[in-house]
Amino acid sequence: MSILLVDALASSNLGKRVVTVDVIGAGPRTVAGVLENLGLDVELYTIDRVINNVQIFKNYKILMISAMSVDEGSVARLIKRWRAINDSSLVILGGPITSDPEALARVDADLAIHGESEPVLEKLFSLIDIDKGVINIDDLREICGVIYRHGDKVEINPRCPIMPRREWERYKPSTRVITGYPLYWAARVYVEVVRGCSNYNFPHLENILPRGSLPSKPRPGCAYCSVIHLWGYARSRSIELVYEEVKQLIDKGVRRIVLSGPDFLDYGRDWLVEPRPLTNPREPPANKEAIKALLARLTSIPEVSSGEAKIMIENVKPNLVNEEIASILGRYLKGTPVHLGAEVGDDNLLRALARPATTSEVIRAVKLLKQHGLRPYVYIMYCLPGETDRTIKLTLRYMERLYNLGAEKITAYRFTPLPGSYLEKISPDILPCSYKVHPIKAKAIELNRRSKKKLIGQIIRLIIVNYSKRYKGYIAYPLAHGPVTIVEPSGFLRERCIVDARITSVLNDRVIEAIPIRTVKCK
Repeated sequence: MSILLVDALASSNLGKRVVTVDVIGAGPRTVAGVLENLGLDVELYTIDRVINNVQIFKNYKILMISAMSVDEGSVARLIKRWRAINDSSLVILGGPITSDPEALARVDADLAIHGESEPVLEKLFSLIDIDKGVINIDDLREICGVIYRHGDKVEINPRCPIMPRREWERYKPSTRVITGYPLYWAARVYVEVVRGCSNYNFPHLENILPRGSLPSKPRPGCAYCSVIHLWGYARSRSIELVYEEVKQLIDKGVRRIVLSGPDFLDYGRDWLVEPRPLTNPREPPANKEAIKALLARLTSIPEVSSGEAKIMIENVKPNLVNEEIASILGRYLKGTPVHLGAEVGDDNLLRALARPATTSEVIRAVKLLKQHGLRPYVYIMYCLPGETDRTIKLTLRYMERLYNLGAEKITAYRFTPLPGSYLEKISPDILPCSYKVHPIKAKAIELNRRSKKKLIGQIIRLIIVNYSKRYKGYIAYPLAHGPVTIVEPSGFLRERCIVDARITSVLNDRVIEAIPIRTVKCK
């Protein structure tokens, strides 16, 4: 083989995932698809399968790694072990970790790709000596989208222009390499349907934060988010391309598909304004015809229509949710979660952060989605710049109201300055975070415990993963997403079985217990 592609996403400093272990992102498969189209040999592994198995490195000439900024420790360990076997062979980084160019030197990689990778990879691999796993440094000077080490310096070439939709659609993510993931048949496999974001509003934090902590030039998008910096404006893949990828994944045994994008309701909105880019988070409204056509096509796949596989979506902008959209989503995606960014209960701070939706629009969206049989999941942030005691009180009341309206889960996460975001340079010294346990975090834990108790007695469809000696039962994932479930042992249960089970108890914030009722299908 020529190229070893390693998915190190969410491995932190541990060399393996300990959270979101059932998630398979779209990025590594996208890279593999480009390489396959070039006729190159590539195999994909997760980092935990190779970091302690250095003998596998002998089979490859080039190492490619997809990672996030928080994964730097794991990436550095992996590269150190690679260098012990293939000292002079290329190591190429990709993913959000490249938002900080200096990470290249810290982890001892040779080069990185920033921005959209597909056209960069095509150019790059036309210049690489595949047999030796090397490239002439001088050849890198004219390639956009590349960061590379030249002596003691890190050189940063300008990013490539954002690909128009039609150019992006030339590239097809690999479905072959999905089997490189140990639990691909039980995991939530992400299929990219929208790239980029339509929220080109600008943050206004000048009256809240010291000027030295803000960028010299305005940057569009939510102040804490780097999506526009990384991917630009929103573009949608054609229905046929999405269908083809989803069908191939299901044919390979994937049973949980997530239609991925910063906002699923941007799907097809860009088609309504072409050839202009979609840079308005409100107008035009959601393209209900495109969304309906896509979901109808995907849910016609036999395994989906029979209930043996599930189609889900992730994030939506609350301001784009109306009665018609909620009805369409409920018709095709009933019983699945929909994630909404609520962030804080203070509309003044939301506007300053350039959030496109108001608190009242989030409340309306939660009501509508719940009424149409969907499961609203809500994101809340704490320790945000501009957070005050008043903001916290408003947010706590807001969270309680969202819970009472039907929000099934409230995920509270601490603000972290992301490279490429408007707030990337903010100093931790000015962040309002002196709490040992932040009230917003504590409130989310309380509400989620209450929510889990409501699940007792409900019947859910699960896919059996494996037997756990610790829990003395089978670990299973809800087909339509939800808490990890421990299923009481039964003679008919085994790995890969799809079963219906009744929830009997809640073990903790992440785990519930259930008893099996019937088998839907066992492979």
